[in-house]
Amino acid sequence: MCIATLRMVAPTALFDLDGTLWDSMPGIVSCLRHALDTVGTPVPDEPLERFIGPPLLVMLGDVGVPDDRLDDGRIAYRDRYHRLGVYEARLYPGVIGLLDALRAGRWHLATATSKGEVATTMMLEHFGLAGYFEVVGAASMDASSHSKIDVIDRALDGLGHPDPSTVTMVGDRHYDIEGGRHFGLRTIAVTWGYGSDEERTASPADAVARDVGELAALLGV
Repeated sequence: MCIATLRMVAPTALFDLDGTLWDSMPGIVSCLRHALDTVGTPVPDEPLERFIGPPLLVMLGDVGVPDDRLDDGRIAYRDRYHRLGVYEARLYPGVIGLLDALRAGRWHLATATSKGEVATTMMLEHFGLAGYFEVVGAASMDASSHSKIDVIDRALDGLGHPDPSTVTMVGDRHYDIEGGRHFGLRTIAVTWGYGSDEERTASPADAVARDVGELAALLGV
């Protein structure tokens, strides 16, 4: 369905946050180091930046936290993140203008992030973004609902299950694209986040935005 048609039926955009609306890499990396130190797991040889993107438990497992210490790692990570990590981030240039344009265009907006609910709310308020989103789709704090598919499902439920043909999922990692595709949503991959060219090739989105201006054009605002 073309963008012009989407605009006539109150279109909806679901946004990933880390690597899409803001650069939270410094906070995530520092909290990963804290979690690894807490559970006694050595820091891997690869840069920790390459592990950013999946749900927290997956990310901790990927960096080497043993299965029987994942919950301890999760608690340690979130403790530091809620105290310090949420503030070790910056908005990408142009994000406020994009959200203003979408709101002026009567778009319904929601988040769909694997970040925990508490940190998501804190960061949205910190950056002055809370008022843009009708629904905050985020990972549950008890780890029972934390995959990208889970959080997209929660966001769509909060929005009243809009027609999938009117919904666009925007994100930087293959989890976002695959999650959006699971529900039959249009998908846009952004290149300024933490995803690689290789994963964008392996999990192709319907469209690719190389800057916020291109994203705005793809959304028709």
